[in-house]
Amino acid sequence: MIVSKKMLIAVAAAIIIIALAIAIPKLSPSGDQTVASASLLRIEYIKEDMKRISYGVTERTGALKSETLVIDEKGKAYYNLNIEGGKGSQTKFQLSQQDMKRLKAILTDTGFMFIPKSEFAIKEDANEFTRYTLKITLDNQVKTVQWVNADASQDFVPPLLTMLSDTLTKIVEEHSS
Repeated sequence: MIVSKKMLIAVAAAIIIIALAIAIPKLSPSGDQTVASASLLRIEYIKEDMKRISYGVTERTGALKSETLVIDEKGKAYYNLNIEGGKGSQTKFQLSQQDMKRLKAILTDTGFMFIPKSEFAIKEDANEFTRYTLKITLDNQVKTVQWVNADASQDFVPPLLTMLSDTLTKIVEEHSS
């Protein structure tokens, strides 16, 4: 009976040691930085305000306004704004390491890379809508998703896409004003 209690205590101690060996690197700040810096992230985000014009038999869809945000793996961001009629602007800025970590966390924790659908259909009667394209490269995996605003979509647009769009739009607003 005493031998079995000693054996039970030894097994419990071994389990606790293994659990601590796994948990400590994940909880410590230096372990978090190693994981974050080991993964490469590149983001290409396009937001286009579109208008469909009918000419009777044919129709044309064109962008009234186009915004492009590219963030490279080092956090350098390039933002281009083009408005129909030739007016446009370019802005370059640097994202903080904290912003990059936050973006990586959003993409990895939410399962963005595993969204099964990559394109969402536009309603036939939608004449004005916003089209979004998001291309994420994370550790040599590439995922491109294209969708339109919920009012103009035939399909259900996952809230994750709206959240990512809002996050990237907020980054642009913070750095381009």
